Amino acid sequence: MIRALRFALLSALLAAASGAALQVDCSRTVPEGEPFLVTITGSGSGEDLVLRWLDKEIRPSAETAPGGFSATALLGVGMHERLEADSYTLEVETGGETLRHLVLREAKNYPEQHLTVESKYSELSAETLERHRLEKAATRKALATISEGRHWSLPLSRPVAGEMTSDFGLRRFFNGEPKNPHSGVDLRAALGDSVLACADGRVILTGEHYFAGGSVYLDHGEGVVSMVFHLSEILVEEGRLLRRGDLLGRAGSTGRVTGPHCHWGLSLQGQLVDPLLLAD
Repeated sequence: MIRALRFALLSALLAAASGAALQVDCSRTVPEGEPFLVTITGSGSGEDLVLRWLDKEIRPSAETAPGGFSATALLGVGMHERLEADSYTLEVETGGETLRHLVLREAKNYPEQHLTVESKYSELSAETLERHRLEKAATRKALATISEGRHWSLPLSRPVAGEMTSDFGLRRFFNGEPKNPHSGVDLRAALGDSVLACADGRVILTGEHYFAGGSVYLDHGEGVVSMVFHLSEILVEEGRLLRRGDLLGRAGSTGRVTGPHCHWGLSLQGQLVDPLLLAD
């Protein structure tokens, strides 16, 4: 995946060097739950560049290149529970010119995972339901963040060194009841292990959430938001600017879990995708 993204970026730079008119290079088909890189080149400055994808608007940072400009953006196709159509249109506009690129969503079958947890996580009281509603509203607001300026770079760094223990997209059953698919990956971590920022960014949300436990959300710019869950200790505060590799907190087993680990998630303009596809 990373090699393919780098090739796409190189192709865009070569197009810019040739002085070509506005060009958009991105995948024609994207499996659900996966990210994809868009590269845009043109003969103008690119200062007014706008991308529209899945009802969201992104303004990627344009860089000067031979013969014009070059810009990149990370977009994603979420899982089928949130997307219903088989194709979506990416719209690119700059310098009075508009290009439209059709992206096909490829269905993907994720395996099932059956877990046993405390009954309080499957049989919620009215008070707990209200708490969850408020927490969900806060997390949705964080995932909808699209700030200007690109602070991410590929590949992303893993927040912990441990191997994956639970894959992205698993169709989960808790105590026999179907729940939302696994929206990130679980990485092996012992209680108290350091959990680090995967890229430069700003802390936009922290909290002790009912299901996710100790949580930190980072805004990396242009709609790229990462998150880590189940922390035993949160060591950053909202608004703080971080560098890749900075300490976020300590791994734990808070929230709805079966043991200590680090859950790592990635949202691209609100579309939850597999972060390991962009990791080193």
